Amino acid sequence: MQWTGLNELREKYLNFFESKGHLRLGSFPLVPKDDPSLLLINSGMAPMKKWFLGQEEPPRHRVTTCQKCIRTPDIERVGITARHGCFFEMLGNFSFQDYFKDEAIPWAWEFLTRVLEIPAEKLYISVYLDDDEAYDIWTKKIGIPEDHMVRFGKEDNFWEHGSGPCGPCSEIYYDRGEKYGCGKPTCGVGCDCDRYMEVWNLVFSQYDSDGKGTYTRLPRPNIDTGMGLERLAVVMQDVNNLFEVDTVAAVLHHVERIAGKTYGDNEKDDVSIRVITDHIRATVFMASDGILPSNEGRGYVMRRLLRRAARHGRMLGINRPFLTELVDTVIESSEAGYPELREHEAYIKKVIGTEEERFYKTIDSGLNILNGMIDHLKGVKEKVLSGVDAFKLNDTFGFPLDLTKEIAAEAGVAVDEAAFRVEMTKQRERARAERLAKDISGWSADLFGELDADPTTFDGYEVLRESAKVLAVSDGEELNDAVSTDYEAREGVLVVLDRTPFYAEMGGQVADHGYLTNSNAKLKVNQVKKTPKGYFVHTCTLLDGTIRVGDTVTAAVDEKRRMAICRNHTATHLLQKALREVLGDHVHQAGSYQDDRITRFDFTHFSAVTPEELAQVEEKVNEKIFESLPVVIQNLPIEEAKKMGAMALFGEKYGSVVRVVDAGGWSTEFCGGTHVKNTAQIGCFKILSESSVAAGIRRVEATTAFGVLGLLNERTAELEQAAVALKANNMKDVPARAEAMAAELKETGKQLEIAKAKLASAEIDGLFENAAVVDGIRIVTVYANGTSPDTLRNMLDKLRDKAPDAVGALIGSTGGKTTLAVGVGKVALARGLKAGVLVKKIAAIAGGNGGGKSDFAMAGIRDVSKIDDALHAVEGIVKEELEKAN
Repeated sequence: MQWTGLNELREKYLNFFESKGHLRLGSFPLVPKDDPSLLLINSGMAPMKKWFLGQEEPPRHRVTTCQKCIRTPDIERVGITARHGCFFEMLGNFSFQDYFKDEAIPWAWEFLTRVLEIPAEKLYISVYLDDDEAYDIWTKKIGIPEDHMVRFGKEDNFWEHGSGPCGPCSEIYYDRGEKYGCGKPTCGVGCDCDRYMEVWNLVFSQYDSDGKGTYTRLPRPNIDTGMGLERLAVVMQDVNNLFEVDTVAAVLHHVERIAGKTYGDNEKDDVSIRVITDHIRATVFMASDGILPSNEGRGYVMRRLLRRAARHGRMLGINRPFLTELVDTVIESSEAGYPELREHEAYIKKVIGTEEERFYKTIDSGLNILNGMIDHLKGVKEKVLSGVDAFKLNDTFGFPLDLTKEIAAEAGVAVDEAAFRVEMTKQRERARAERLAKDISGWSADLFGELDADPTTFDGYEVLRESAKVLAVSDGEELNDAVSTDYEAREGVLVVLDRTPFYAEMGGQVADHGYLTNSNAKLKVNQVKKTPKGYFVHTCTLLDGTIRVGDTVTAAVDEKRRMAICRNHTATHLLQKALREVLGDHVHQAGSYQDDRITRFDFTHFSAVTPEELAQVEEKVNEKIFESLPVVIQNLPIEEAKKMGAMALFGEKYGSVVRVVDAGGWSTEFCGGTHVKNTAQIGCFKILSESSVAAGIRRVEATTAFGVLGLLNERTAELEQAAVALKANNMKDVPARAEAMAAELKETGKQLEIAKAKLASAEIDGLFENAAVVDGIRIVTVYANGTSPDTLRNMLDKLRDKAPDAVGALIGSTGGKTTLAVGVGKVALARGLKAGVLVKKIAAIAGGNGGGKSDFAMAGIRDVSKIDDALHAVEGIVKEELEKAN
């Protein structure tokens, strides 16, 4: 066998199974689609569950893929050993009720021994204990000697996950030689050492399990195989572990160069180098699929991986953000199999760079808090940091448990790991519950899963009114032959048609409204959704009559509403293009919504969009509207569409032919929605708001055409009301009149403050007569309700000028806030009295705190019921401070 690069191995595998009649599919995104049971795709078959279960028809009954995967249960082990990694690629060939063991086994052997030329004597086979069928194929048909065959029990060689399809499996092992062995006489296939490496697992899904121990033979079984690409590369490149495989090693060597370290010189450094190498590969692919760091779900996994990598960089002596420098190497190593990495390069760097910068801002704060927690344990006999505190550090500051343990151990402090795990489990359960609630709370299509009819034909791109046949009706709970109004309008009637002009809610665009009518019934269509089997389900109000299966109805879309939706949807495309031109190519769609009133567009960006930038975006969109660009819609081969520069959505899996919406060559996107025929039909475009949705996600809400006119009418009415209130002659005079009134109010406020100061000054003059005297220091206290802090300051300035031997403590309230001001005259200052000290002690009596200079200080007062107590205490506090000074 010859040394073979990882990218070449991937291509050889996929080519081989294409030659066996398999459809080659690109990798599915890491974000599972319609599967709340998974956080991230973790195996080759995971995205195909519905094909295995027969819930959806696969594009072909023989499929081959190389699937990008992430597994996270052993994150803490990554780096500690050279075995573990979060990110990997899984080669697979799949049969959905097509071929079975007689084909799968020989093809696996052919690929390994003939295509890759791996010596047959180096390969060992395991089968399930009772699977004589597979054993005989291996030994009698392939000719594997019995000393290269082993039988294992259910734990090792039977694939099962709860109820559903399951079955025995057969694994292929490669003997790496004695140098990788444990030296035990019992060493062989299945040993925990590194000598016999499992390369390929062939799963024979031939049973249906009820989850309680009963297995029913499937009439048409499936094949699910999986072979780790990195593991295969370890064999073909004769290296020790996955970190030495060519594409992975390229990233590892880049880490070495940045850190100024050499892999293999120091085991502690090696751990950090492996962590960074694995985690940057994982996060580059996660970012490319639109995942953003956050505090829950898959975003939490990404944040944890990035922060763990950044922390290990610091452990290597890299005291600056550096992870974005590695992105180029990851892309260069993997773009042959994943060209989307290069397409998303700028975005990936922005996501990773922003998160690393955030970590650098928080890590020092986290260290200070951890050190404070450790300090609190001084003097405690058994020094144990609580699991809750360890979790807080992890959740708030991104401190992995191993970092907390390492720092704590240096101070002789243990960590309650069990309690930490409990908190982590609680968080995972909360996140999973939220995902499940989000994914399964909506409308369910199970009711129409088994209809004996072809899927609904959608004609709504071409027509808005047509005749259609009723395939099924339901009262919302069960299928019926007919549903009647029963004297009054009936809500929630579900109708499936053989064809429809109604657009079903999808891709952010709301469903069409309208009517279904015939001589016997009239139904108002309120919602339309498409089931996985392709049936369009119309949720209706039955206004009159009876609707029956087999009826012919006229399906008519509300044309005015559809046109308004089209305007907003096409405007969304123009908006995305304008945002990319103004803000940069890192902008990608992260969600959208279009109805007949507004368009709402969520996009990736890492700071607030400035008013100036929003104005530029709005102007660009309106320019394209006024240019009357033709909107051309075509169904094109995906490669041709990409050459046109068509934008695809993150996390979407496209077929070989895609629908492309092109607005005059300026905006070109994959899209299944409805659109105007010319941008001029949009009329005009106005941004209503810009806001933050989540970390790294912004939202723009806008409207078009009649929405803009409605907004203009609202603003006009508001101006008219303002003109009346301000007694302006007309709307044009409103700004000038408002400015004049503001100036008048400001001047009135100044005069009022002056008057208050004069009154307060006069009050102080009067108070001198009754001022308390402590050891030659006069003490003036005043509560002046309605007095601002500035007025208090002016009053104390005058007090110090008039009486250098005085201390003043004045409290004023204004705008819902109560303030204490303390002033100390020059003579009192020379006696050792300081305003900053006095203000803290006085304010503390009323639940406040503050500070300032020696001659003047201020504090906030929280408990206004204690104002009198605070002022009465001034004399005693001054006396106490004078005694200290003497």
